[in-house]
Amino acid sequence: MRNFVLLFRRSLVIAALLGLSMQCWAQGNIRTILFVKVKMGHDDSWKAAVRDYVATVKKAGSEQSFSVWESQSGPNMHAVVWYSTKWKELGEDDPKMKGFEEERGRLFRRLDADTESLETWVDEMQPELLISSKEIPAYVRTGRSWVVSGKMDEFKALIRDQVVPALRKAGYTSYGMAVARFGTPANEVHSYLGLSGWGDFDVPFGAEKGMSAADWKAFQAKVAPLITGTQWDLWKYEPELSYVLPPK
Repeated sequence: MRNFVLLFRRSLVIAALLGLSMQCWAQGNIRTILFVKVKMGHDDSWKAAVRDYVATVKKAGSEQSFSVWESQSGPNMHAVVWYSTKWKELGEDDPKMKGFEEERGRLFRRLDADTESLETWVDEMQPELLISSKEIPAYVRTGRSWVVSGKMDEFKALIRDQVVPALRKAGYTSYGMAVARFGTPANEVHSYLGLSGWGDFDVPFGAEKGMSAADWKAFQAKVAPLITGTQWDLWKYEPELSYVLPPK
């Protein structure tokens, strides 16, 4: 297993908050997701270590944020998510954590002992395919789509011109789409849609909710030749394991 001490240190190096013009929980166009598979029977211990880490960065006065999510479908795992504005930030340490190296080291060793495996994705968010919110949704439905070679621009244009307006019309306040950069094939796009829970799936939702039946059918016909498939999953926000600063 890759050493969790090193990876978790890197994974919690979060970009400083952007200016007042972008006061939301998803800040910066570079998104990193660290998928953590916890050892069987170690979930409570792992969560306790993360809560102690949150307390430590809060005590240090860190200005860097991260959110943690628990899978509700697919493999049982957690995801640590953060946003950066520049690529160099992914390899920098948080200056506010100076003087807390020993305490942080103990926490990383605890996390390492509870972790079975790790996987890291780095995406680039597409600003024109974004609906920003200051609030973190209780759940997000995520999509992992594989775009046909040479069709990426056409696919993104379809999402921009039809999906985003439909979501706005339907009243959704949290949506984003990113293009894969590292960790997954380059033809992948990763999306999220903020939801309140499983009950949202009992009625038409997402872009379908904001389109007529005819428009939805036409959209499906247009998108079908542009992708080879999509995997959908649901994730639940874990506020007690997250460190998210309020907007300034």
